[in-house]
Amino acid sequence: MTFDVKHSGQLGDIVYAMPAMKALARLSGSDKVRLSIPRNKQAHRPAALKHVGGDFMISDEMFAYLKPLLTYQECFSEVVSVDEREIPSGAADFDVIRSGCINVSAGNIKDYYFKVFGLVSRGTSPWITPSFDGRRSGQFDIVIGRSTRYLNQGIDYGILAALGLRIGFIGTANEYLAFANRFPSVAAEYVPTSSAMEACDLIASSSLFIGNQSFFFAVAEALQANRLLEVFEPVPNVLPTGGMCGQFIATRGFATLLRDFFDHPLAISKESHQLQPNYLLSI
Repeated sequence: MTFDVKHSGQLGDIVYAMPAMKALARLSGSDKVRLSIPRNKQAHRPAALKHVGGDFMISDEMFAYLKPLLTYQECFSEVVSVDEREIPSGAADFDVIRSGCINVSAGNIKDYYFKVFGLVSRGTSPWITPSFDGRRSGQFDIVIGRSTRYLNQGIDYGILAALGLRIGFIGTANEYLAFANRFPSVAAEYVPTSSAMEACDLIASSSLFIGNQSFFFAVAEALQANRLLEVFEPVPNVLPTGGMCGQFIATRGFATLLRDFFDHPLAISKESHQLQPNYLLSI
């Protein structure tokens, strides 16, 4: 028996919603979820917020990127992108979190669905599985995924250079260029990924993932990977929970967290030490 779910996205929200999808399916006596994603649904984002999906919650290209990761997970019987009119009328509507009943500017995105549907939380454990079939698995000590939205430009990622570790960057070419131009001392290798499954494998096989509030952090959270979050304090709706994780809003805190993972003393310049949080919605 299959349990039908509708979710319009965005990508990270779908990953965060998976525990609630599985819990609702169990309550209905189902062991599989058929996920329907409305095709090219308008996003209505703030004009200042740049997003790879453009005007859509999930574009066709984004769906093609996400699908291999979802279909690899045992909980899904099918993941389809369809016209909204083709979605079964009885499908659980996970778009309800955007109806005004939830403060989506705070809290924990994963918990939104538990609140709305009245579900019991049974603790935090990994809810996605990597394949480790990617050729690049295990290539990097640190993997970074930093979008060009929800940024704290008061963080000096340049301190990573002193670690002398293998660092990979996942995301779009523009996101990598923005990072590389701002922190030229960090020898981060750009790693294009053809699917979210490849990105998942890279994150899972690294010693540490570092990212801001974006899709790749959702994947790291679902893996319960070692992870550090650059917090966008004006919209604190990502809360790392479970496993070995941490959050930072300043370079000093970032350096302290890194010592816990790599036991390497990091010297922070006076300039970096004095940098205050500088939150930008998008660049």
